[in-house]
Amino acid sequence: MGERKEKMIKVEEKMIEPKEKKIEAKEKKIAENGKIKQTSQKRRSSLHLSIYAMFLALSMILAYVEAQLPTPIPIPGVKLGLANLVSILILFSIGPIPTALISFLRIILISILFGNGMTLSYSLSGFLCSFLMMIIFKNLFRFSTVSVSLIGGIFHNIGQVLMAAYLLKNAALWYYLPYLLIAGSVAGLTIGILGGILVKRINPFFCRYF
Repeated sequence: MGERKEKMIKVEEKMIEPKEKKIEAKEKKIAENGKIKQTSQKRRSSLHLSIYAMFLALSMILAYVEAQLPTPIPIPGVKLGLANLVSILILFSIGPIPTALISFLRIILISILFGNGMTLSYSLSGFLCSFLMMIIFKNLFRFSTVSVSLIGGIFHNIGQVLMAAYLLKNAALWYYLPYLLIAGSVAGLTIGILGGILVKRINPFFCRYF
């Protein structure tokens, strides 16, 4: 009887050992998969930061180049807004939060490097007005890149005039508004057309990583 019990115990041990090995193998696979997921998440986050930094640098370069070019119309505040091309591209390819972050950092850095407190206040007021309206018309009404950019150009100039009238306490600044609205419409249409072309070309790349 004792020999039978020993044989039965040995058989049970042999049956248990493969099960334990299988469990250990599964645990190893789970641990390896967890490590792979962590590394892939780190790579993805570092890739996102690299793309954001690239867009920030590109928007600053465009803003600096535009500042060096002579304005065709001698009216303060009239410009094409080349840096807004980057904002349209990010807004329609990645999302509103990266757009707001990159645009805000660009305004702060450009004002520190090449401007002053007045340019900072004008740029921020124009950005806040235009960005809020762009988000509303994009998300609620599903407007296209051209329409959203047109709205952004118009409300950017409205925000700047509001800030200028508040800071300078001069009602005569409102006489500039019709000219600025026309200039903002032309600039918004131009940036919207270019942005729509770029969004179609670059969107497949962003779909892989965002």
